[in-house]
Amino acid sequence: MMRNSSVKTLRSWIILFAWVGFIYATLGTVPDWRDYLVEHYGDEIFTTITLAAGSIALIVFLVTMIFRRKERKPLPYFALFAVLGFLFYVMKHWVTLPVEQIHFVEYGMVGFLAFGALKQHLRGWGLAAAAILLTFLFGMVDETIQGLLVNRVGEQRDMYLNGLAGAMSLTILAFSIKSTAIWRGSGRREFRALLLMFAVCLLVQGYFCTKISQFGYLIHDEALNLIIKSRLKPEELITYSDHLQHFKTEIAPHVGKTRMANLMPKVHNLIHEEALVHAFRRAYHFRLGNIRTVYTEDLIINKYYKRFVEGTSLDWPRDLSDQMRFVVGTRFEVLYHSIVAGHLITRFSALQMWSVIIALEIILFISIFLIRHKTDLNPLT
Repeated sequence: MMRNSSVKTLRSWIILFAWVGFIYATLGTVPDWRDYLVEHYGDEIFTTITLAAGSIALIVFLVTMIFRRKERKPLPYFALFAVLGFLFYVMKHWVTLPVEQIHFVEYGMVGFLAFGALKQHLRGWGLAAAAILLTFLFGMVDETIQGLLVNRVGEQRDMYLNGLAGAMSLTILAFSIKSTAIWRGSGRREFRALLLMFAVCLLVQGYFCTKISQFGYLIHDEALNLIIKSRLKPEELITYSDHLQHFKTEIAPHVGKTRMANLMPKVHNLIHEEALVHAFRRAYHFRLGNIRTVYTEDLIINKYYKRFVEGTSLDWPRDLSDQMRFVVGTRFEVLYHSIVAGHLITRFSALQMWSVIIALEIILFISIFLIRHKTDLNPLT
C-alpha cells in the first residue's frame, strides 16, 4: 500500500511538472505558431481551440459528477455552470486576446494538476489554498520567462489571471466534484506550506519587479494634458543621445511596415524600446483612425523623443499635427494616459520594495519555525 501511494505521488508530480514544462517550453515559439495558424486557418482558429477545450472539460466534469459520484443535488451543477459563466465573462472582458485565452485555459489545468500533486501531502482548506498559490507561483515564473524573451512581454496583470484560473479550477473541485480532500481539517503542515510558498512568491515577485517591470518615473505633462511613464526623467529624455543613429537607420524605416516583435530584438536598450513603442502605437492607431491617440502620441514623440525621429519618416510635419488637433476638438481636454511602459513601477523605489520583502521573509520564516502545536484551522468545521 505504501509503495502504491509513493508511486501515485511521484506520478502526480511528474505530470504537473511535465505540463508546466510544456507551457514554459512553448513560450518563445508562441508568436511563430500563432502567425502560422492565423495564416492558414484565420483568427477564428483560437476561438475554436478554446471552445473545444472548454467543451471537453465540461463533458468530463458532467460524466464524473453524474456517473462516478452519482451526484443528484442541484447545487454542485449550479456551481459548475456559475464558474463556466464567470469564465465566459473573463474571456469577454479581461482576457480578450485569443492566444491569451488559450494560456488562461492552460493554467486552469495547472490548478487541477497542482491539487492532484499536493493532495498526497496536504488536506482541507490549506490544500486548496496551496494549490492556488502554487498555480500562482508557476504563473509568476511564466511571466518572468516571458519578460526575458525578446519576442514576449511579461506582465504583472497576467500573473493574477494565471492564479485566477487556478482558483476557478479549485472552486469546481470543491463545490462540483466535491473532493473529500478539501473538506477535511487542516493543521500546522498546511499552514507551514502556505507560508513557505508565500515566501517564495515574494522573492520571485521582487526579481520580476527589479528585472522585468523595473522602476521609472511618472511624467505628468500639464501643458500637453497627458501622463506617460519612462525610465528616465523628463529632462533626461529630451536630451537623450545614445546610439540614435542606429535607431534612425535600423528601426525607424520599418515602423508601421512590419510587426513590432520583429523590431524588438534590434533595439539598443530599453529607452530605444520606449521610443519604438510610442512610434508603433502612433502608426497603428493612425491606420485605425483613432485620431485622439495618434495626435497625443505624436505630441509625446515630438517633445520627449524628438532626437530619435529627426530626419526620418517618423518625424511628421507640424501641419499634419495641426490638422489632427482640429479633428480631436474637445477630446483633447480629457487627460490622456499612454499605456507605453505602463508596467514601470513609479510609486516606490527598489530599495523600499526589497526592504519590505526582506522584513516579510524574516517574519514568515520565524513564523514557520514557531508553529509547534497542531491545530484544526478549518473554518468550515
